Amino acid sequence: MEIQEHKMIPTIKLTTQKIKIFDHLRNTDNHPTAEQVYNAVRRDLPTISLATVYRNLNALAEDGDVLRLEVNKEFRFDADISPHQHGICKSCGDIFGVFHRHITEHAMENMKSEDFEPHSVRIIFHGVCRGCKGKKENPSAD
Repeated sequence: MEIQEHKMIPTIKLTTQKIKIFDHLRNTDNHPTAEQVYNAVRRDLPTISLATVYRNLNALAEDGDVLRLEVNKEFRFDADISPHQHGICKSCGDIFGVFHRHITEHAMENMKSEDFEPHSVRIIFHGVCRGCKGKKENPSAD
């Protein structure tokens, strides 16, 4: 089964707004919300609207140029579309990319069904990040 490889440049029509939004996503690893992207991008494009950011993020996601993850009833975005998993900290809510290609490959190869042919898989691990775990183990560190 073929797994889609990471694309470096979106395949859709490029506008200044899309380029700035995509560049911001490509240069961050914190899986931002649309509002966080808007706040970052409007420093360079002060006239950009939140609606424009939402529209461009959704277009990028629908075209497969970025990942759109629903976490705690909000969408988060990731420019890294290579096969990988995500970890979500149940304490602070941070999202982390987890890069174990063999996990994705194993899931795809072992998904057998006569009624369904998978094209992709998203695996999300829920747990506690190193920072939050350290705070629990050493509460006086604050």
